[in-house]
Amino acid sequence: MPSLKDLISDWRNTMTATGRVSGETLDELENHLRENVDQLVRSGMSEPEAFERAVRELGGARTLAAEFQKLDELAELDPWSWWPVKAVIVVAGALVLAVLLIAPARFGSGRSGLLLVTHVFTVTLGYTGTFLIGALGVCFVGQRCFTEFSPWRARSLKRVTFLFGCIAAGLTALGIILGMIWAKAEWGRFWAWDAKEIGALGIITWLMCFLVAHRLRWLPAHGVLVMSIVGNVVVSLGWFGANLMAGSHSYGTAKYSWFLLAAIISNLALFAAGFAPAGCLRPGSRC
Repeated sequence: MPSLKDLISDWRNTMTATGRVSGETLDELENHLRENVDQLVRSGMSEPEAFERAVRELGGARTLAAEFQKLDELAELDPWSWWPVKAVIVVAGALVLAVLLIAPARFGSGRSGLLLVTHVFTVTLGYTGTFLIGALGVCFVGQRCFTEFSPWRARSLKRVTFLFGCIAAGLTALGIILGMIWAKAEWGRFWAWDAKEIGALGIITWLMCFLVAHRLRWLPAHGVLVMSIVGNVVVSLGWFGANLMAGSHSYGTAKYSWFLLAAIISNLALFAAGFAPAGCLRPGSRC
């Protein structure tokens, strides 16, 4: 008699042969299949009988693959209709205009001034872009506390954060390079390992890790979206924390420190909440 492991392995091979189901989708289907088999086994059925029944309830390989392909095609457009995504796009557009208007007036003209303005422009957009990705993660966790996201919608939101992450990483990297060129022209050195430079290095490293996480098959969409909240903590320390250490802020040190600490703690709390069961705050929930 074949074991459950062998049965599931054969089922996965059959599903993979259709060529229409991604590895991540197949992993989610397998988890659902295993849960159904466990329930049926607890009701008194043998593992092979429970597996056959669970597969019938789940649907045939070709039918199931065709349905998931349709859902994946619809999901390509679905995330752009989610209001937090729309809000992030609006905020990003407003930020671009604001920095374009403010930066030139603040940092002067000339070749050196233009280089510094471009550095400030790209770094500001890159850092804020990372914050906006984290904001999407916060909205994801907040909504998930009341209702579960469908697997295909979570995957589509994951694609959106990957796109935003690429933009943020590109702008941040460009800003760091421009800052190094400006520092060489003005101060005679590319890098001095001061607080702001270390903060910038930490942020670009985080963005690279975040983009790599999107390509790890073992990390589901839910994990990547929750992980994006950590980016808020990294940018808070690398941007505002570095300014605090350098003394380049207009607030009192104590007030500035408490505000930064509160932001970090709140984001870590939201990160932890992302691993609570879906719907845990819904009325009547047993969480």
